[in-house]
Amino acid sequence: MVFSQEINLNKDSRDPVISPVLKSLIFPGWGEYALGYQQRGRIMALTESVIFISILGSYSNSNTFESNYQSYAAQHAGVSTVGKNRQYWIDVGNYLSIDQFNEEHLRWRDFNAVYEQDNNWNWAWDDDGNRIFFEKMRIKADTWKLRASFLIGGMVLNHIISAIDALYLFRISNIENTDIVPYYSTNTDQYNLSLTIYF
Repeated sequence: MVFSQEINLNKDSRDPVISPVLKSLIFPGWGEYALGYQQRGRIMALTESVIFISILGSYSNSNTFESNYQSYAAQHAGVSTVGKNRQYWIDVGNYLSIDQFNEEHLRWRDFNAVYEQDNNWNWAWDDDGNRIFFEKMRIKADTWKLRASFLIGGMVLNHIISAIDALYLFRISNIENTDIVPYYSTNTDQYNLSLTIYF
């Protein structure tokens, strides 16, 4: 006995102008939509939207905290905020003044780390509590930026997953006939049953 199932295809799903895999790689869910799997396409597109909004929110929070801690350092430590790299802000949060920083690094003979004592690099906190509050804000800014980096990785992964899903759906939709052929035999001491599936 042979069981067969016909899978009807339209010409667009078998011979697309742009591959569904490429569509999903460009924008998750697009390839699934093109193949007629709207529900799966909506899930992929919704996931992409949520990740994208989360990335924007993370960078926005990071920039807000960064702006706030720089203004706070300018107000309470006399920092000039222009043209400073991340390491400078870490040092400002870890030392009460540029003198304390330079003295410690000179003792370590780490001469390359020493800052020039001029108006561009000087800082001196008016209170250690303000320095600690500044450091907490700086860490929050870095944490939000790190989250955004992880979310970007998640977005890339979502594109890849959607492309693989579209490839899978494209391949199964191109199966025109499925034949299942059972085979049964008996011997004196055993019974054999097997199924053969033809695509």
